[in-house]
Amino acid sequence: MSRPRLRGRGVLAFTMTWSLVGVPILVVLASRSYGTSWMAVFVLLAIASGAIGLAIGHIWARSYMDPTPRELLTAAPGLTAAALIFTAPGLAPWAFHELAGQPAQVRVLEVEPVTDDYGDDTGLTHYRIADAATERDLGRLRFGPVTRVPAGAVISVSVIPDGWSPPVATERLKDADALVTTFAVLVTVHVLGCAVTAAAWPRKAQS
Repeated sequence: MSRPRLRGRGVLAFTMTWSLVGVPILVVLASRSYGTSWMAVFVLLAIASGAIGLAIGHIWARSYMDPTPRELLTAAPGLTAAALIFTAPGLAPWAFHELAGQPAQVRVLEVEPVTDDYGDDTGLTHYRIADAATERDLGRLRFGPVTRVPAGAVISVSVIPDGWSPPVATERLKDADALVTTFAVLVTVHVLGCAVTAAAWPRKAQS
């Protein structure tokens, strides 16, 4: 079988750069995402990352008549990155609020119940809030209180310094431990996948 067209070290460098530089940047940006349009972008990036991993595994499968599991493990970072990127918009904000969130009292400026295609109330609510002390507009609340509150109400929220990620109602954080744990596990598995890849990379393919 022919050797892969791409140089072994070049492929390894690309894999590690994407996994250890590109993916963390995307995860941080995901904490700012809001709405279905950005979610679609991250789904596409996750698919691309998984495709990269499978393509790398395919390189070695074609290069060696009988590739070993050690060589096929080099697909791991692409697959773990795909899982991390896909879930980041839903999980990353909770982790950032857990690490850097600061409690604040805010006043609800606007309340917009979310309705379905038939005009029925879904029970979800969009809020716009302002700092209760300074009246500084803090924009939209990412996740509001479990029970809908009226405009003018003062509620407790978690805010990220400099407004990096939208505020979250403090009471919601109590139920987010499982989400933060899931995010931490995915990050750990991804980093371990990168370490395994660096160790398992086929030395014969390097030049």
